[in-house]
Amino acid sequence: MDIRLHQEFMPEEVIEEVRLRTDIVEIISEYVSLQRKGKTYLGLCPFHTEKTPSFTVTPEKQMFYCFGCNVGGNVFSFLMKRENWSFMECVQNLASRYGVALPEKELSPREREANRRRQRFEEIHELATSYFHELLLNAPEGEVGRLYFSKRGVDPDTMKSFRLGYAPDRWDGLLTFMKERGVQPNELVENGLAIERGTQGKGAGYYDRFRNRVLFSILDRRNHSIGFGGRVLDDSLPKYLNSPESEFFNKGHQLYGIHRAHQGIREKGYALLVEGYMDVIALQNAGYPNAVASLGTALTRDQAKLLRRYTQHVILLYDSDEAGIQAALRGGEILRDAGIRLDVATLRGAKDPDEFLKRYGAEDFGKVLGQVLNYFEFKYRTLVKEVPPQTIQEKAELVVKLAPDIIKVSSPIEREGYERFLSFELGLTFEAVQREIYRVENKNTKNVQFIEYSQQKQVSSGKNRDNIKGEIISQDENTPASPTVHLKVYRSERILLRLLIEEISYLPKIKAELGESFWKVPEHQQIFNYLNQEGKLPVNIEEQVQSRLASLLLEELDITHSERLFDDCIQGILSTQANERVEDLQARMAALEKSGDMAGAMALLKEIGERLKRGE
Repeated sequence: MDIRLHQEFMPEEVIEEVRLRTDIVEIISEYVSLQRKGKTYLGLCPFHTEKTPSFTVTPEKQMFYCFGCNVGGNVFSFLMKRENWSFMECVQNLASRYGVALPEKELSPREREANRRRQRFEEIHELATSYFHELLLNAPEGEVGRLYFSKRGVDPDTMKSFRLGYAPDRWDGLLTFMKERGVQPNELVENGLAIERGTQGKGAGYYDRFRNRVLFSILDRRNHSIGFGGRVLDDSLPKYLNSPESEFFNKGHQLYGIHRAHQGIREKGYALLVEGYMDVIALQNAGYPNAVASLGTALTRDQAKLLRRYTQHVILLYDSDEAGIQAALRGGEILRDAGIRLDVATLRGAKDPDEFLKRYGAEDFGKVLGQVLNYFEFKYRTLVKEVPPQTIQEKAELVVKLAPDIIKVSSPIEREGYERFLSFELGLTFEAVQREIYRVENKNTKNVQFIEYSQQKQVSSGKNRDNIKGEIISQDENTPASPTVHLKVYRSERILLRLLIEEISYLPKIKAELGESFWKVPEHQQIFNYLNQEGKLPVNIEEQVQSRLASLLLEELDITHSERLFDDCIQGILSTQANERVEDLQARMAALEKSGDMAGAMALLKEIGERLKRGE
């Protein structure tokens, strides 16, 4: 029976199982470029604009926290905020990804059919991939494919890791294989693996789409086959043939090699973007596991967004011919507009990375990567090479042509650097270049300033959102004022909660000394209430409380001498409470004196004296 998640039947232990199986670093790395720093990972926050990384992910505690905007929580709260999913949608997606069985409910007819079609698509492509791959590796007729890849420097292990294949020089090789396994010809047509000749007469029938070609399996991040790219082994046309677009396969949404590169990009800190399948294979084998390629098409905005899930730095390495240079210029604009820092590498003495590696080796390729140009300089050099500016008018036209690239730069320092670069290269004064760019910028009143790529507006740091006495207060004017919290109490509450989360046995001691409603910070009270009522923290709690919890867990705190720390915090809160009671009595006494009730004022004065004597 087809199923879907049903919230009524979602036990807490199932949600906890999903959380425990989920790798928070793996999930968040699809949205944020993370760099390992000791036991944590650091990156630029996806929830506010920043230049210096303050977004932290801690695998040990499976929590994230941004010290810039105070947003934090677990993997569920991250996806809820980033994808705008409900909590149950997060659970469903993660459960499916990590193989956790969920409570079931029958699907609607439309959902059932969509689910069936997707599953069938995946099954058919998996069978087709196995068929082509087995022919390449072991069948006698696959010898021509093995010879081709061998000449290209691809060994059997690489063939296996990329699931390469061979389509035989037959009209019905795949059709026959699939029919024996219950897959009908019309299904192969629907999934782009066969073509229908006609519906009537002698020519009616079906034939394989891919014939006498080596095949590059298009694998998604899960290593699932979703399409093929085929190259002929003779002079027939077309030389390259890709799977057609379908409801489950869109070339513009995928990158070749991402099934291996997503991890390599995270480790290297940048992506190498190339043009060809063989370039990716050659680079990954040469020690660059961060290499990916677009799928036989110009780079798309969706591919740029996919790249930005893993990194904010891309080195573009397209073919060195004219077509490759123009593709680099077009792709560079798309990557730049996606908020990606872009460099361009230029190969000399070879057409593409695969040829360069075979001719010169990995060491010389590393030197090429050490001499990259930023995208702006690459574009300038390309334009100057095409039409060298000689006259003042030609120089002015070149500045105008490059002005949009400078206008879209968000950093004032970077922008000035490009303006000074043009000034030096063209022999113009810096002020003249600035004025010309300013004129272009203001010519179109509809021009919108570039904002660093982010789906969330920048938020205030919120570092003093608790209204801590003794610190500068900076609150949103629309936010109701919070009660003043003494810094000593604030710190003591945080340490007590941290100790309590680490060891629940502190709970009765806290209640005996302080009661249950002494917390000054509302989120601290809510976290305590959860622990007091349930003995643990539920997975799905309010966003603000999740952020507070993340900041607690990720704070560096030495709890070696936990008992002494616990006693100090208790005494600190009790001392502050006593001072607050005395201050309250003093205020009441002053009010009575002002009203003329001297007897009442004297009684309060006596009580104050007794409290001070007892040290309360």
